[in-house]
Amino acid sequence: MKIQVLKFLSVLLLCFSLPANPQGFGLIQKKSVTINRLLPPTVNLKGKRIRVEATADAIQKDGEMLRSLLKTKLVTLIQKDPRFILNETSPQTILRFSVTNFHIEKWTSGTGQYQTTSYGGKIEVAYQALDEASNIALDSENLVTTAGHDPNQGATFSLHLNRKRSAAESSEDETRDQLVSGIVDEMARRIAPLDEPFEAPLPGGKLEPISAMALTARWGTMEEQAGKADKLPKGNDDTYRLYLIAIAKEAQAYELTREANERELGKRSDISPAQAEAEFKRAQQYLDESGTLYKQIVTANPKEKEFRAGDARTEEALAIYAKIERYKAENARAVAAAAAARAAGDKDIRAAGSAQTPLEQVLEFCSKGLAFESMKEYIDSPDFLADAKATGYKFNFAKDSLRLNDTCKQNAAALQKALRARLAVAPAHK
Repeated sequence: MKIQVLKFLSVLLLCFSLPANPQGFGLIQKKSVTINRLLPPTVNLKGKRIRVEATADAIQKDGEMLRSLLKTKLVTLIQKDPRFILNETSPQTILRFSVTNFHIEKWTSGTGQYQTTSYGGKIEVAYQALDEASNIALDSENLVTTAGHDPNQGATFSLHLNRKRSAAESSEDETRDQLVSGIVDEMARRIAPLDEPFEAPLPGGKLEPISAMALTARWGTMEEQAGKADKLPKGNDDTYRLYLIAIAKEAQAYELTREANERELGKRSDISPAQAEAEFKRAQQYLDESGTLYKQIVTANPKEKEFRAGDARTEEALAIYAKIERYKAENARAVAAAAAARAAGDKDIRAAGSAQTPLEQVLEFCSKGLAFESMKEYIDSPDFLADAKATGYKFNFAKDSLRLNDTCKQNAAALQKALRARLAVAPAHK
């Protein structure tokens, strides 16, 4: 009994000997705040009507089953997003993917009561988002997802008593389910923002008054106060002050991203496209600054494991922002090249048209399979009247009706009506 009392007094004395306000995240009364992390999609699709096209390599085992399953799951996710409309007949954007690799393997290790069976697998998909009108690739990536046991991590039989095995590692069906869900999520997050809350620990001690600002999301004030605060004498202690600046900048980046996303959903009409672009740049800057601070404090205080999560989060976010910038630049070049090609083509058409009557021009359009709407645009344009004036063209019922009927088929009657209306022909002549 005396020994137990002495042990209790020793523990009590140790507790009273600890500093009243130690720096760090604490052990018993650890405080944290939930931050809603929103990452932008890799590409902001302007064309909201979407068609999904899926294929699988002919040699891929279970390729048809995978193709159908992945398409169904991706379509289901798209249907849940109010930004997009599935449209098979007249899409503005085509999401195209092909299953290029899929396998699940089984490993058996050990003998007797120590024998362990593990499963692991990989799925690879070649993914593209295409603008239907121009056929320009808005986004293109080879996506990879793994699940279950990784043989490179060593044999499982020596560890099976000391750790909880994942569901995928223990079951072939679970491995398949996680691979399918994982790769579909990878595709979906490229067109829609990723919204995932996380818990951020808050340091106590002398920093507690500043930390408390996080509980009411006063991120700007928290960043300012932590920046103005005196450096703590001990280097390790001061990393927690820098941590508060890093988490404040990170949280502000996600808030800016959320505002831009709400504008995309039609909830923030007060934000102009120019303002949204400026917010995107500011969010990227906040993340860059936050990531730099996380790396600094991880290096200065490597024993504090809580710092590593922030470093990993900002690295992932910055990689997404870098891809967005890359695709913006690539798409801008592609759009400019397409516009230049169209301008050159229009110039060639106008040059050719100057030597043709309007009827000959329309007949040429019909022979090349141009849509009626495009031919109607020409008839309504100033070029049509210029061609008519240059060639002295007047519509001739006896000949022109037959030529239209022979070449333009089902569009002949509508084109004849449009031609005559534009020319304002009075009685026909020969």
